[in-house]
Amino acid sequence: MAAITAAMGCSGPDAPAAEPGGEEHSSIPADAEIAEDADVPLLPPIDDEPDAALGEDASAPAVDAVAADAPDVPPALDAPAVRDVPIVRDVPVVRDVPPAPRCTGSASGQSSIWTCTADRHARQRCVLGRVESDACPHGCEARPSGTDDTCAPAPPPTPQLPTCARRPLLHWGLHPDASDRLRCAGVPDARITQTIGSAAASAGTHAADGQVGGAPYSAATDISTRSLSTADIHGLLDRLANQGFAAWYRWPGHDGWPSSESPHIHAIYVGCAMKASLRSQVGAWLASRNGLVSNTVYGFHSWSAAQRALVRTVFERHN
Repeated sequence: MAAITAAMGCSGPDAPAAEPGGEEHSSIPADAEIAEDADVPLLPPIDDEPDAALGEDASAPAVDAVAADAPDVPPALDAPAVRDVPIVRDVPVVRDVPPAPRCTGSASGQSSIWTCTADRHARQRCVLGRVESDACPHGCEARPSGTDDTCAPAPPPTPQLPTCARRPLLHWGLHPDASDRLRCAGVPDARITQTIGSAAASAGTHAADGQVGGAPYSAATDISTRSLSTADIHGLLDRLANQGFAAWYRWPGHDGWPSSESPHIHAIYVGCAMKASLRSQVGAWLASRNGLVSNTVYGFHSWSAAQRALVRTVFERHN
């Protein structure tokens, strides 16, 4: 409007007087029209730069202007279409619930260490909440705390006497089984010097122990070693043990046997009932003693653990 005022003049009824040296302007009535061909700008020049920022649609209102006019009103946004939304029902509040029992009844409780059951027939442990059981047919053996209890190993098979065919008696006064076992050990009847007898040196050990089929027998037998070498005697003592005999070589002047007495093998068949004196002698043989009153360690021959186990098993079965 300043440019229009300048073109129309500054004089008027209330216009101030022209300053000294200023140019006078003619007065233009307030209702005067401007000629169509007048070269007078009606608006300030328009800057094209903002229009360029608006893009192709220059007539779009400036966002900054809208925001300035209404700073508290957020610009309208395209609202998404309302879809079907599932209805959320009231959900009960989950309280703290104690965990379900784990490994209920396990001998080990919650531990993963193998533990014997009360009856010692099995062992159990807890793994990932489940009870694992391991049967122990031969029993369960407890171990130190913090280590696995173990199932006992199977016992060794019960020692059994080897098969020996029944034959006629080798000599009078023998238990029938002892007669067969002597033969299977390689003892001919000619080497049997005493079964039931009362020799003074025997001190009653050859007295009768019982009867079989009406005939008496003694579990003790004396065997001659005449013409046998030392190696032969060692071999015979082993064979006798394998057939169920506790036997010693009575070597004069050795292992408590008097030097005045004759050499021989004193053998006791443990597969039959016997008197107390013979049972004591068998106990001495199992303990590697000489079976005499002196009860000293027997040194002429030694037997294997398997041979001792066999003799012990057969002896305990019948006595």
